[in-house]
Amino acid sequence: MRGELVQFSEEYADRVTVASINISTNWGGQGDLPVMAIPTQFFFNADGSPVRPTWFALDPGFDLLPDDDGEGHVLTRHTGFMSYDDLADFFDDVLSQH
Repeated sequence: MRGELVQFSEEYADRVTVASINISTNWGGQGDLPVMAIPTQFFFNADGSPVRPTWFALDPGFDLLPDDDGEGHVLTRHTGFMSYDDLADFFDDVLSQH
């Protein structure tokens, strides 16, 4: 997935920031993010709040991790491979909401 992330980050550089942590060489580098499998992606808005895609329920790889009171969510997580097209579709959806 590294190649897709590099291509995506270059082509969307003016609209999104992509950060990548290779936990096979930097175990623990994910901090408090719950990584259960590799690859895993987390998505945040510019203010640090979790992104909520309009179509997330259609993709079985997505889940919204609930906050403590169950009223909202604290993380948007995708587990599994995402192609360049998947990433572009996801961010086009997210960016169209703003």
